[in-house]
Amino acid sequence: MAENMAKRGSTWSYRLDLPPGPDGRRRQKRVGGFRTEREAKSALARSSVAVAQGQLRYSPARSFADLAGEWLEVVTPNRKATTAANYRLLVNAYLVPRIGSKRLDRLTPADVQHLYSQLRLSGGQGGRPLSGTQVRNIHRVLHNVLSYARRIGYIPINPADSVEKPKDDTVERSVYTPEQVRRFLAEAEGDRLHALWYLVISTGLRRSELAGLKWQDLDLVGASPTLTVRVSRTKAGSRVVESDPKTRASRRTMVLDRGSVGVLVGHRDRMGVEAVLRGDDGVPGHVFVDEFGQPYHPERITRILHGLQRRAGLPEITLHDLRHTSATVALLAGVHPKVVTERHGHASTQITLDRYSHVLESMQVTAAEAIGRFLQPAE
Repeated sequence: MAENMAKRGSTWSYRLDLPPGPDGRRRQKRVGGFRTEREAKSALARSSVAVAQGQLRYSPARSFADLAGEWLEVVTPNRKATTAANYRLLVNAYLVPRIGSKRLDRLTPADVQHLYSQLRLSGGQGGRPLSGTQVRNIHRVLHNVLSYARRIGYIPINPADSVEKPKDDTVERSVYTPEQVRRFLAEAEGDRLHALWYLVISTGLRRSELAGLKWQDLDLVGASPTLTVRVSRTKAGSRVVESDPKTRASRRTMVLDRGSVGVLVGHRDRMGVEAVLRGDDGVPGHVFVDEFGQPYHPERITRILHGLQRRAGLPEITLHDLRHTSATVALLAGVHPKVVTERHGHASTQITLDRYSHVLESMQVTAAEAIGRFLQPAE
């Protein structure tokens, strides 16, 4: 194997023996861009196995742009419209303009690493730098594209396997303090979407879940009123689409508090009055509709939110930040993390613990004092 290794500059490459061509002549292929000799040897071993098993079919003229277009056609029917639209955006905005003309069989780990460095420096609009989190998202898509190429037999290895992955540098989300929550809800009382803002805090529903909520998803009578998340209403490119929730954890039913029930009943009564004035047969199917009885565009909900925040003299945080505020309020109120996980639709309790570790740390003081009081002898 050593005789098939070579070092050029600071990177290593390997020479791979291929099956003879139609004319019977010997064929070889050189693949480079590896950071270490060990990585190159490992890649050579995998490629040799793939050749022996007949899993490679080289297409020298195939470019990355050709591959990306093929991959999008393959995965789009099996993905939610919003996910497919996001894939297409990342491919067309960041990958094809930079490596689209690159021959697939010549795309090396060094090329991929250089791509990530350039995106960090000037990959954004107007040449602005992209965050590590943004580049990491691009990496996931590129890795999926190249994994498809490896599985289908276009390339022997995935060059994105050997790179230094971009660091996730997501900053901690902005959330309202309990006092700011009270100010927000006080200002929201006179707003047409008062019930929506109340639900954000009391349930932690996502924007897409609020926009897609229907009256049939609510049971407001009985001892334990409930809300069931069945529909997600989101923007996919230039369209708004409704679909099932993305994950099993997102499809959930939660018990509503009396305050939420009262607010929703009052909202339904107001929607009924508006329906009569419009001459409609009854209350629209969606809980939150505009003045014409049509479900809100998700982005309009955000614009209305920021106007409400300005009137209340509060920082303009996103609706997703209000969702995080809801979880923070619940944890500070003593709700068990597992219950917060279920109500917010997180995939696991560990995600909740990791995401809100700062809240749990502040709760340690309260817990320590409570334990101390319990252990003190009664006077």
